[in-house]
Amino acid sequence: MVGTLVEQQVAHIWRRMGFGPTAADLDHGVKVGTAALIEDLLTRKMTTPAQWAFPVATDWQGMVAYLGRQFELMRSSPNPLQERLAWILQGIVVVGLSDSVSFTELRGHLGRLRLNPMGSYTQLLRDTAIMPAMMQYLNGDENSADHPNQNYARELMELFSLGLKNPVTGVQNYTQEDVVQIARALTGYTFDWNTSTISFDSSQFDNGNKTFFGVNHGNAGLSQVITAISQHPSYKYFVPARLYREFTGLNAPPATLQQLGKLWGTTGDLRAVVSAIVKSPVFLSTASMNSKVKTPVELLVSGARAYGFDLTSSDYGWQLSTFMNQHPMMPPNVSGWPTGRIWLNAGVTMGWGSIVQDFASASIASGKGRVTELLQSANKATAPTAAMRLCGLGTMSATTSKALSSYVNANTWNRATAAGLLALVLVSPEFAIN
Repeated sequence: MVGTLVEQQVAHIWRRMGFGPTAADLDHGVKVGTAALIEDLLTRKMTTPAQWAFPVATDWQGMVAYLGRQFELMRSSPNPLQERLAWILQGIVVVGLSDSVSFTELRGHLGRLRLNPMGSYTQLLRDTAIMPAMMQYLNGDENSADHPNQNYARELMELFSLGLKNPVTGVQNYTQEDVVQIARALTGYTFDWNTSTISFDSSQFDNGNKTFFGVNHGNAGLSQVITAISQHPSYKYFVPARLYREFTGLNAPPATLQQLGKLWGTTGDLRAVVSAIVKSPVFLSTASMNSKVKTPVELLVSGARAYGFDLTSSDYGWQLSTFMNQHPMMPPNVSGWPTGRIWLNAGVTMGWGSIVQDFASASIASGKGRVTELLQSANKATAPTAAMRLCGLGTMSATTSKALSSYVNANTWNRATAAGLLALVLVSPEFAIN
């Protein structure tokens, strides 16, 4: 293998706590050490909506521009972990464009996820529950005393907070009757199509007594529901278990879940749990490193970061939706996007190959991008390793190294060969690993 253990660990930290490193990130991480790098990424100041500078337009062109800006922030934000966590939350507290959810509503939801992804998850649930996007996506605005709708009540427990069973004891977390009773408590909210706002109409609220989780909560409403969920035995496990998989690529053992659960508490302390995970020995273990496959969005952002390609004005939504099946605003369902080897398929390969060609062409045309940097800093003998580092890889197999060397040696060392070499690194098995 090419690359020292520390270089591999630094690259791993950047892939999991951000969207991959540049060559400069690798050098800096090796210099300061892995513990200092992790602490640095954990403690960077949160960016603000003013810094995000999302376009104000809400038509389809505004949506394309918003997506380009979101990708660019994921690529170049001064707080990579904020972007990574916002993306993780986008796959947990899921809302997507639909017949009832427009881009106007969705951008409000995404903005809330981005605002403080290291804060209280419990507060996040309280806020998103009555935002227009969630209300419309899961029919909360259609839930009234006379015409109950159980959709949001079910997904709130199953997908956003508890899961079906307690992961430690195996006990079922809720019953159908709990769904019915909580749906009653969530009635009364209506959507104003003229102002795109949610308001509470007491005449549509079921003000009778509700019993859920085995307790009579009286005339309970949304606030009492979220409080009861936050005190449920499984609340301290469900999202922490997901975060553990996201950052380590592994399933948390019961003892680890119990430790994380104490940190999570009833407030859902995202910062405490994330900090504990990335500071644990398992995070930098060989079992954790290279244990995940990049999703299409991760490929796009990490590739652009490696190339120094500004995504602000890009329009890769059609490749992501048509070939690669991961448009950030169009999750397949309320469960979000799949993970794992499912992304190793022909559609992703085709879409990614066309995007890499864009990166290479832009770098050649600029006359000062990564292609020029590689051409001027390397020769035929050193080019494969130099290209690997420029693309933010901390390691390369002997097989890949040999293939890259064969390509370089078969051609004249010029701009076209340098561009082709960088493109080959981006479509290598090593780059597909997260």
